Amino acid sequence: MNQNHQSNGLSVALLILIILAGANQIEQDRRPLVKGGIDVNIPTVTKKSTSKPYNNNNSSSNINNNNQNQNSSIKREEYLAAAEVLGNGGLGSAYKVTLGSGVSVVVKRVREMNQMTKEVFDTEMKKLAKLKHQNILTPLAYHFRKEEKLLVSEYVSKGSLLYVLHGEHGISHAELNWDERLKIVKGEFTSYPLPHGDLKSSNVLIGSDYEPLLSDYAFYPLLNNTPTLQSMFAFKSPEATLNQNISQKSDVYCMGIIILEIITGKYPSQYCNNQKSGTDVVQWVKSALAENRGKELIDPEIVPSSVLEMEKILHIGAACTESVPDERIDLTEAIRRIEEVSV
Repeated sequence: MNQNHQSNGLSVALLILIILAGANQIEQDRRPLVKGGIDVNIPTVTKKSTSKPYNNNNSSSNINNNNQNQNSSIKREEYLAAAEVLGNGGLGSAYKVTLGSGVSVVVKRVREMNQMTKEVFDTEMKKLAKLKHQNILTPLAYHFRKEEKLLVSEYVSKGSLLYVLHGEHGISHAELNWDERLKIVKGEFTSYPLPHGDLKSSNVLIGSDYEPLLSDYAFYPLLNNTPTLQSMFAFKSPEATLNQNISQKSDVYCMGIIILEIITGKYPSQYCNNQKSGTDVVQWVKSALAENRGKELIDPEIVPSSVLEMEKILHIGAACTESVPDERIDLTEAIRRIEEVSV
């Protein structure tokens, strides 16, 4: 890690200390901060920050916790944290923060919500806190500053589906057989009230039991009309490229891309701005299925299993990625068909 990244990480660590030590309770959220699946066995960095305590009259913090009395007994030193940069994406930078208590969380610094007032931001965060869905990753805490927002969420042990499929082919990848891939598909295709807006494999996190969690859920209304909004993956659905509007059918298209990615093991060219790298999974799968060559599409790294069931999933993925929205199946029908697929 270079000196600049380390400095940024330490600044975030100090800021998280302030957030967690002085946060207010959100009554609607009943989850504990130490949620199942958090990896707590991460060593902390010993270097300490020498920055002055953070203070800003235009900021506010909240933490979602089910222990009504926890904040009153928190000692500041318990939340001394070490941070490392996880990466930079369209919404901003993400850090893994390991608190002195041993709990690891992810902190996302977002600078594309600056047109939003504190009152509106608080309201939207509380709406997300009310969601009780096993496959949606909602914030554990948040911090408002005029120039940037911090969102704190659970650290999910195996990382993103993108990394598990296409990153270092370690233990997690080796374990990614048909059972686990079907479990991810079934968890990804789930009913929720608002369009996600940015469904792609990098925003599908994989828990220790291969249960998927959708991150960055419903952020698109918070981005106003910023350039970042147009870079969200739902805006690459065929209809959104024409009218700049997204709907749940746009999410279905994005989910279909992920299905084809999971079963074929190919990196979709649809994720690339110029589509000159990766594989056009939509056209490739459509052509192969039309010629009854579905078996050739299946990732060869999947241990031979239920080929017919895998082909059913490929057909569902193809139906989800029809270019004309009226010919594309809706979310309810997609869920129904997927539930009929067995291991």
